Amino acid sequence: MTCEPVSGDADRVGDGQPNGAVELDAKIQEALGRALKAHYDDLVSAPIPDRFLVLLAELEAKERRDD
Repeated sequence: MTCEPVSGDADRVGDGQPNGAVELDAKIQEALGRALKAHYDDLVSAPIPDRFLVLLAELEAKERRDD
């Protein structure tokens, strides 16, 4: 597995990537995508901490009072 630099001018590469950016193999991109999705899925399915729920309830109560 080798990653070769993407060619481009001194400041930017044609696709908007910074100079020196590397193009990843499709299999690596897929593996990274799966790992990121799994991590994201874990985050969104995690329970909301009680302190956040209290803060949200306080915010909702304040918004109702201000209306």
